[in-house]
Amino acid sequence: MDTLAEITPPKMIAAVDIGTNTIRCTIAESYSDGRIEILEQLARGVWFGKETFRRGGLSAQSMRVGIEILKSFRKLFTQYDVQHIRVVATASIREAPNADIFIDRIRIATGLEVEIIDPAEEVQFIVTAVQDELRNDFIAKDKNVLIINVGGGSTLLAVLRGGTVVNSQSLNLGAIRMREQLISGNELPENSASIFRHAIRELLTAAESYFSFSEVDYVLTMGSEPRFVAKKLGEPSSMGNFKRVRMNRFDSLVERCLKMDTSRLCRTFGLNFQTAETTVPAFLTYQEILHRTSVSSFQVSLSSMRHGVLRAIAREVWGFENSNYQDAVLDAARKLAEKFHVDLEHASQTEQLAVRLFDEMKAEHGLSPRYRLLLQVSAILQNCGRFVNNRSFHKHSFYLIGNSEIFGLRRAETEMTAFIARYSYRSAPKYSHTSFMSLPREARVAISKLAAILRIADALNHGNFHDPNALEFERSGDELTVILPPDDTILLKARSLETQGKMFEDIFGIRILFRT
Repeated sequence: MDTLAEITPPKMIAAVDIGTNTIRCTIAESYSDGRIEILEQLARGVWFGKETFRRGGLSAQSMRVGIEILKSFRKLFTQYDVQHIRVVATASIREAPNADIFIDRIRIATGLEVEIIDPAEEVQFIVTAVQDELRNDFIAKDKNVLIINVGGGSTLLAVLRGGTVVNSQSLNLGAIRMREQLISGNELPENSASIFRHAIRELLTAAESYFSFSEVDYVLTMGSEPRFVAKKLGEPSSMGNFKRVRMNRFDSLVERCLKMDTSRLCRTFGLNFQTAETTVPAFLTYQEILHRTSVSSFQVSLSSMRHGVLRAIAREVWGFENSNYQDAVLDAARKLAEKFHVDLEHASQTEQLAVRLFDEMKAEHGLSPRYRLLLQVSAILQNCGRFVNNRSFHKHSFYLIGNSEIFGLRRAETEMTAFIARYSYRSAPKYSHTSFMSLPREARVAISKLAAILRIADALNHGNFHDPNALEFERSGDELTVILPPDDTILLKARSLETQGKMFEDIFGIRILFRT
């Protein structure tokens, strides 16, 4: 008998990555059982990174070239009848002052909407791309797996333990960024390598204050340069669908390449000019990171960030849940809270109570499950500002959260989380708060609702903590009574509610009461 996956036709999906020196496209079939089968992969060279990192903006010519490439991809999407497309842009577009103009021209010429993604989102897509490939040896609870992806504009690092991200960072350390900002192009290969090494070591030494390379058990590399290395030196791996490369052989290849200029790299290894330009700085970055670990070999993934984007599209079109992703986001929030000496037990209690209220108030707030996740992150980090000062700690929390990277959250979502924490104490949003008023209306409304809910959860967490599942709710007209188990701190909770509950009543038109 045919399975449901065999009966249900696949959905055609496509991911486009506008990178620093290449625009890449992957078209695939997505099945209801989670399978993704790649049909076509394309890559076209561009000069975005050279222009952004050296000249400070995209030229009209490079914009025209990029638009023509995307037009050709658009025709292919029509031929394949692709209905679900996601176009993402990374560092070179993110840092270009005229990026908005370019994105608008793309939309008008092709109908494609381009997302400029943050480094935290890049890490999320990269981790998603390899998680399905990881076997038991890689996801052992006591093993740390370091994922490295050196791009044209940045280097992305993530540590997985038990298959979950426990640390992630992005460094302004990209192969094209280094070439354009550090050398003139007339240096001897050995001199260029020395300049690159110095810059790489300086950034990695600074990164070691919050990223422990010495505790890594396995290293998994991604990117076009590692795939080139795997083709030359790779051996079969017992760790999954990867290639294994011995460090001593990689070191020998790096030393060989350091003596060659770009033209000779092209002739020797059959590389195109754009790939050859990034080979040495990328190799040196991988090498410096690898030598800070104690591994004798590393694994090379044949996946790319686009595979992670495809996974995200598939989850959306089929309605898949991704509990691993949500757990990773919350783990990243707890890690950040720990950094700022937050009482994690108290924060966890507030989080649970906030979730219980969010679920109870679904009909009133009308917010999607994504906002539930933002509420949880806000509850965990609500008190991180006390690390700076107890006075006006909510304002310090706003600054610390807003200037942090939280794995899995977009920049705009991190900013929303900061506002939710900011308004979960003291004053509600005001017209005079210009940074808040500059947000889109939908974001302002969501922040206000979630901050109001978090205030009630915080009031409930005064004194004794109760199991959120033990709470009962009683609705009578415009009043919502939270019924607590017998509690000798009910007066403390009620007093806290007097100061925290007004915002909830103003927003939802509902008065909250506590009683046992």
